Amino acid sequence: MRLPLPLLLLLTAAGACGTDSADPTAPTAPDAPATPVAHATWYQDVAPILSKHCMSCHQDGGIGPFSLTDPDSARDHAGSALDQVDKGEMPPFDAQEQADCTPRFGWVDDPRLTSAEKQTLHDWKAGDYALGVEQAVPAPPSTALPGITKTLTPAAPFVSQGDRDQFTCFILDPGATQLTWMTGLQVRPGNDKVVHHVVLSEVQPGPDLTALLADHEIGQPFNCDKMATPNQFVISIWTPGNQPMQTPADLAVPIIAGAKIVMQIHYHPANTVNAPDLTNVDVRFSKTVPKKMYFITAFGNEAKAPELLADPDDVGAPQFIVPKNKADHVEHMRRTIPDLGGLTDVRFYSANPHMHLVGSHISGTLEHSAPRDGEPRTECLANGGWNFDWQRTYIYDTPLDNLPRVQAGDTIDVTCHWNNTIENPFVQRMLNDNRLPPQPVDISLGEQTTNEMCLEIFGLAVNVPAAFTASPATAVLPTSLSGLGQLMLR
Repeated sequence: MRLPLPLLLLLTAAGACGTDSADPTAPTAPDAPATPVAHATWYQDVAPILSKHCMSCHQDGGIGPFSLTDPDSARDHAGSALDQVDKGEMPPFDAQEQADCTPRFGWVDDPRLTSAEKQTLHDWKAGDYALGVEQAVPAPPSTALPGITKTLTPAAPFVSQGDRDQFTCFILDPGATQLTWMTGLQVRPGNDKVVHHVVLSEVQPGPDLTALLADHEIGQPFNCDKMATPNQFVISIWTPGNQPMQTPADLAVPIIAGAKIVMQIHYHPANTVNAPDLTNVDVRFSKTVPKKMYFITAFGNEAKAPELLADPDDVGAPQFIVPKNKADHVEHMRRTIPDLGGLTDVRFYSANPHMHLVGSHISGTLEHSAPRDGEPRTECLANGGWNFDWQRTYIYDTPLDNLPRVQAGDTIDVTCHWNNTIENPFVQRMLNDNRLPPQPVDISLGEQTTNEMCLEIFGLAVNVPAAFTASPATAVLPTSLSGLGQLMLR
């Protein structure tokens, strides 16, 4: 992966709707019974389920293709909606529990319906869509960040144009005059047709920030395709449609006094002309010192041996090439965690798999060199199908002290599959959007939409240094954190 140092480059699209937790191991519902096994009504039984899992997207003005907020529209679309639910395609959530790779923990805000909820919907359909006693339909979960402290806004819109993807940066000022803790963040793109991802990195006061500010004004766009500022800390990655980033009480992002935020936006014009975008960032701050700090790292995108393993389609040395007309191409890579520079009790808080348009499946595992406290020697970190339009960050549903722990000597194993045939509608989309000939082509590793990736991005929970409590006015982020956040930058 060629990345403008030290920012993490990603290509992403829409995220999943639905925010409330459900049974993460619930199997796909069986075929609908011919007759209802229980009486189900719209107001008492069905509307609460649809509000919890579906209405955030499926409402007037939502991103869903039809509304499910009233009994008439829900009845009209019940057949197709239930079919998608039974297939596991709706609500969009690609995490999978399989015999060869099932994470130890479930997921926070898992939107999948339980078996009982699926059965209720089938009962309602089989019972001729009974209404029940009229009452207010519960409001769907809000997708807005609560308790916003301030909004960070560029000085002017950026106009995306041309045939190639663009990587544009803005320096934003969070206004921290003392050590402050960020507990929530939400990116709001101005033009979601061209914004593919946003990476937010913190630059603390020092020579790097001084040089950056000497070259670029706060709020003004600049080309950061080859930007190199070593001492940066990736604090958030946003993909369109994702829920706001919110941390639990004992986890937060430290914003050092005087630090600035670099917002990197990947624009993909995709046949659009002169597409202006003004992306805003809502943030929520707290002065309460948490137990752990939150940062980002990633593993994968290996370009050569020994980290990139040989695959059946290689001729000679291993290479990252997704061959044309191949329905199931596989790339497999492994990397050993280096010295962590004195960091202790580093844990994986979340997993955000990432590929491009042609991907079909991705999984990541962690092999402990010396398991501790009952840890398995090998554990599945994330596993699932891949749909470019439904990317998501998966947060482990377990206390911080129980999260998967990582240390020097451990190995991260990432495996990806692709379907590079014309039968894959995403291949057709890639060819059309990028004005390519109407036949599949070999795809190489890279950050353009016409390239591919195989990457597992992880949110980290790291112990707060004692100095942050003892001397908050002079607190600085340890450089080892910057190195850990840039393990993928090679």
